[in-house]
Amino acid sequence: MADLKSRIPFTWNQLVGDSNQFSRQNRAFNSISVLTLFLLCFLLPFNLILGLQEVSLALVILIVLQAFFYYLSRFKKRYKAGSVFYIAATYLVMIVTFYYNSGSLGPIMLLFFLSFNLLIAFTPRRTHYLWAILHLALPIILLTAEYLYPDLIKDTYSNRQERFIDILSSYLVTLVCVYLITNYLRNNWEREKVTAEERADKIALQNEHIVHQNTNLDELNQKKDKLFSIISHDLQSPLHSILSTLELLAEFDLSEADQKKLAEGLLIMTRNTANMLSNLLTWSKNQISGVNFSLTEVSIATLVERVLSVQTLLARKKDCRVSTYIDAAAVVHTDINMLELIVRNLINNAIKFTREGGEIIIRTELKAGECILSVKDTGIGMTREQEANLFTLSSRSTYGTNNEKGIGLGLMLCKELTELLNGKLWYETIEGVGTTFYLSLPQGKPASKSIPQPARKLVDGK
Repeated sequence: MADLKSRIPFTWNQLVGDSNQFSRQNRAFNSISVLTLFLLCFLLPFNLILGLQEVSLALVILIVLQAFFYYLSRFKKRYKAGSVFYIAATYLVMIVTFYYNSGSLGPIMLLFFLSFNLLIAFTPRRTHYLWAILHLALPIILLTAEYLYPDLIKDTYSNRQERFIDILSSYLVTLVCVYLITNYLRNNWEREKVTAEERADKIALQNEHIVHQNTNLDELNQKKDKLFSIISHDLQSPLHSILSTLELLAEFDLSEADQKKLAEGLLIMTRNTANMLSNLLTWSKNQISGVNFSLTEVSIATLVERVLSVQTLLARKKDCRVSTYIDAAAVVHTDINMLELIVRNLINNAIKFTREGGEIIIRTELKAGECILSVKDTGIGMTREQEANLFTLSSRSTYGTNNEKGIGLGLMLCKELTELLNGKLWYETIEGVGTTFYLSLPQGKPASKSIPQPARKLVDGK
C-alpha cells in the first residue's frame, strides 16, 4: 500500500512533466490533457451502449486529437499549439454533441460547465474573460436555436433509462473532474503563495543585506575621507621638518655635536612618519583586499626585543626607561607580522605619551590558555573625551609629550587586527598618572621549558 502511494505521485509527475523542465502552464495543459483523455475514454463506452453512433464517432475522433495535443505538449514542449487545437476542438465537439445528443435534454450543459473549468485551469489569466463570454454566449445561441427550431435537434434517447444513464454518467465524470481541477488549482495557488512568500523573504534579506552593505560603505567612506583629510594635513609638518633639517645640514657648516643632534631628530621624525605610513598602508590594504594571515608559534620575548631594537632611539631621546618582565614560555599562536605591528604601535604610543625620565614596563602573564601582554607607561593618561575617541579616527590629531604627532590610526588598527586574531585588547588609564594596555592572545606551545626572565633595563635613563 505504501509502495502504491509513493508510485502514484511519481507516475503523475511522469505524465505531466518535471517542474524543472516544463513551465507551470505547460504542466497545467498536460494535466488537463490527461484528465480529458480519461473523461473521453470513460464516456465512450456509455455512448456505444446507448447506440449514440454519431456522438461515439465524435468521441473517438476527439480521443485521437487529444492524444495528439498531449504528444505535442508533453514530448515536443509545444503546448501553445496543442492548447489552440484543444480549445477549437472543445467548442466544435460541444456544438456537435448539442445537436446529436438531444440538445438541452442531454448532458451538454454539464459539459459546458466542465470545459470552462478545464480552460481556466491551463490558460493565461488574461484569456479567462474570453472563455467566460464564449461559454455564456454559445449556450444561449444553441438554446435559442433549439427553442426556435426544435426539429434541428436529434433526440437520441429511445427511453428514459438511456437518458438517466447518460446524464448520471456525465454528472459523475463532471463531478470528479471538477474536484480534480479545483484541487489542482488550489495546490498551484498554495505553491505560488509559498513561492511568493519565499521570494518576498529573499528580497527582504537581499534588501537588508544591501542596506547593511551601504551602511558599511558609508562608514568606510567617512573613515577614508577623515583619514586622508588628516594625513594630507599632518604629513606636511614632518616632511617640512625633515626637509628643513636636511637643508641645514647641507647649507651650514655645523659642529659635530649639532650635526649629531640634528641627525637624531631627523631619524626620529623619519621613523614617526614611516610608522604612520606603515599603519596607513596596512589599514588601506585590509579595507580593499581583506586580511590574509598565517598562524604560527611566536615567542613574545623575541618579538618584543626586535621591536625595542627599533624604538630604542625614541625612548633614549626622552630619557625613558624600558623594562621587560617576559616569561620564556610566553608563546602565542598567531600571525607574527600582525602581532609585531600591534606591539610596535603599543610601545610607540607608550613612549610618545610618557614624560622625560618616565618608565615603560612590558610584562607577560600566562593563565587559562591565554597569554596577556601588558604595556604600562607613567605618562599623561587619558581624559574622558580621549577615551571616547579611542580605537577610532578622531577628528583631531593627537600629540605626545614632545609634540609627536599622531592620527589615532595605530590604535584603531591594533583593535581590528587583535579581533581578527581571536584576541582581546583593553586598557586602564588614570589622567596624569599613566595608561596600561593589555593584549590577550591564545597561548601557543613553547619551544622549551618555561624559565621566567628577570627584569632587564633595555634603555638607560638619566
